[in-house]
Amino acid sequence: MPYRYIPIVRTKAGEADALGNLSPAARARIFPLIRLGGAVPTTFLPKMIASAAGFQIALEGIHNFTVTGSAAVYTALFNRLGAGGVPTIPTLSLRAQPAYNIAAAALVGAYGPGFVLHVPLADLPHLATWVASVPAWNPKEIDVLIDVAGVAEHPPIPYANYVAHTINASMRDNHPWRSVALHSWSAPKDHGPLNPGRNDVQRLDWQTGQLVRDLVHFQLDYSDSGHVHPSLDEVPGYAMANATVSVRYAIDDIWVIHKGVRTSGANGIDMGTQYRGHAQTLVADPAFGGLAAPCWGDGRIQHYAVTPGGAGGRGQWAALLLNRHMSHVADRLP
Repeated sequence: MPYRYIPIVRTKAGEADALGNLSPAARARIFPLIRLGGAVPTTFLPKMIASAAGFQIALEGIHNFTVTGSAAVYTALFNRLGAGGVPTIPTLSLRAQPAYNIAAAALVGAYGPGFVLHVPLADLPHLATWVASVPAWNPKEIDVLIDVAGVAEHPPIPYANYVAHTINASMRDNHPWRSVALHSWSAPKDHGPLNPGRNDVQRLDWQTGQLVRDLVHFQLDYSDSGHVHPSLDEVPGYAMANATVSVRYAIDDIWVIHKGVRTSGANGIDMGTQYRGHAQTLVADPAFGGLAAPCWGDGRIQHYAVTPGGAGGRGQWAALLLNRHMSHVADRLP
């Protein structure tokens, strides 16, 4: 099987747009895992059905279950996606509440075989025993997602050695699982600590993942949280109103982050002017583009760079930058 990329994305209409506009080449390498927030916007379901018909996804609702105390939202969204033509499989976790896992397990096989099993690295030695406790589960229909969480504070080489040692000690080369992937993240939560203008931020999740892949003796797929922090907390409206107009563009090993300014106040600059400037700066960068297949996100940036009538808003840029990130990872897979 070719190496796959498992981006963990959120239940937002813009993220469905990003998925729906992937090139066929990128889409063939990507298996999205959709993670429910505390509330699911009404715009997400129709956008996802329109964007991802026939595109297999996994759905995870642990955060929503924790917030609501019920699997009702998760189950309803799962069934509506499946009935809408999106082949959806559930996600269980060794750390989830039993009631959530029971609800998710009841959905196995409804719209596709098997499920994703989220396993924190520390729990990896208990994986086989945990699965064996449910005789109905077939390991050959389980996609194991090993989670090492945030790696921004860890030097990639020694940390990769530690992660690979743990995996090799817990999982034999001829493991029984349908697939195994390593998930981590390193994107900053916000741009507050960054300097105005250009910042080059290391994609330590990507670097660590590639190092670990070369140290294990079986195919280890790659997973991250895209180009954003994985927090599912909703940003208050006043915070968004006061946020800088900034962009985060994925290239090899780094995110190029152009930090703008606020749109209001004595030194404020309107959003359209800033986004057009960011688009023009990115297009002029020698590292812009560089992918084998067409990238919708790059095309939108080029459009905004030369179109006087509009340069997009926060929602449009969130979608195109995620599309660029996913397209870049898919292009760089071995």
